[in-house]
Amino acid sequence: MKKIFFIIFVNSILLIVLFFVIEFLIYNHYKNLDSHAGKNINKFQYTVNAKFSSYMENLEHFFNGNGNYFYGRLPDGLRYSNKSAIIIFGCSYAYGFELDANKTFSYKLSQKLKRPVYNRSIPGGSFQHMYMQSISDSLYNRIPNADTVIYVMMSDHYRRLLTQYVRMTDLVVYPTYNIKNNELVSRNYNNKVKNFFESLYIVKYLNHIYAQRYINNPKNEKKLTDMSLLYFNKSKGELQKHYGKNIKFYIFLYEDSDILYSDILRKKLEDNGFLVVSTRDLTKEDLTKPEYKWDDNCHPSEKAWDLLTPLIIKKLKLK
Repeated sequence: MKKIFFIIFVNSILLIVLFFVIEFLIYNHYKNLDSHAGKNINKFQYTVNAKFSSYMENLEHFFNGNGNYFYGRLPDGLRYSNKSAIIIFGCSYAYGFELDANKTFSYKLSQKLKRPVYNRSIPGGSFQHMYMQSISDSLYNRIPNADTVIYVMMSDHYRRLLTQYVRMTDLVVYPTYNIKNNELVSRNYNNKVKNFFESLYIVKYLNHIYAQRYINNPKNEKKLTDMSLLYFNKSKGELQKHYGKNIKFYIFLYEDSDILYSDILRKKLEDNGFLVVSTRDLTKEDLTKPEYKWDDNCHPSEKAWDLLTPLIIKKLKLK
């Protein structure tokens, strides 16, 4: 009997050691990847204590334009405040990652249309960040009069709906909603044990693997596009309710790489009153060329927005 207990004890110790070895290897691998990509915003502290980012609890101080990756842009074209505003939602593409304020899509759009443009994009964001803002008084306190919304979508937005951390090295979770009876129900993070477990790098890794496989499985096409449509419908409904008028809502597909199921999603969006346009509708230029990419060979450069902004204005008949 003692021998059996000893074997169980030794094996338990070995399993624990193996767990932490794998945990460290995963952490170290992704730390090095992000470090080489220049994404050192978190200083790569090993952290397994999940917490909800403060800017998602209070958006009032987020859009302050200080240039930090975890802070948003200031509005453009406030001198045109006699006109209705345009709101832009999206991720770092729409935000203008590493671009000066006067080189972004929102700035160029404002200057050409002579209208105020509020860039409410959040780096690393997806549809849930748009919805999170649409139900927040902060948005309407800052933007009292808007009639046009542009959401800039890229290929990774599906995956971000299914993960709590955009990158493995992120220290804070992003907003998560469960779908119940066709409603979006915010998840709370009050369970510290569950938070700790989900912040383990092994768990993060498995979650990312699951999300990628789920997205790449054509059998999930309907669920993914229905889920995306729900976020757009709910966000548009909130915006129209608060502004008390119809909102012109455009979805701009930035297809420098393929957006899976985009034809299916596009049809569903258009059937629900959204206006959808893709980069492929606008230009035959190869947006993966170095001149259209920032130094990280990923995000759009100023030249990309110089090319696309007038084409977007013409195609969508913005004025």
